Amino acid sequence: MTNSVSAIDPLSELFATICDRRDNPKEGSYTCKLLAGGDNKILKKIGEEAAEVVMACKDDDADSIAGEVADLMYHTLVAISHHGVDIKDVYKKLEERRQ
Repeated sequence: MTNSVSAIDPLSELFATICDRRDNPKEGSYTCKLLAGGDNKILKKIGEEAAEVVMACKDDDADSIAGEVADLMYHTLVAISHHGVDIKDVYKKLEERRQ
């Protein structure tokens, strides 16, 4: 397993884009549609994506696992943005738990 992609940079960049869509909505944006739907829409998608991660893992399909985890991470970032939680706070919690 290689570690050639920085885990922090792509997530931070994606989070910044999500926050920008929250603060400056763009017509037709999927992110804006999720945010406009509030918790009901966002949390439903998180549940769906979590189930898809489970099934991809059950099927032991590496490409599907990566895709479904990416979807789950995206929808989770939408949720934290919707609730005003900064990704830096998530990173801080992860760092605290690592020690």
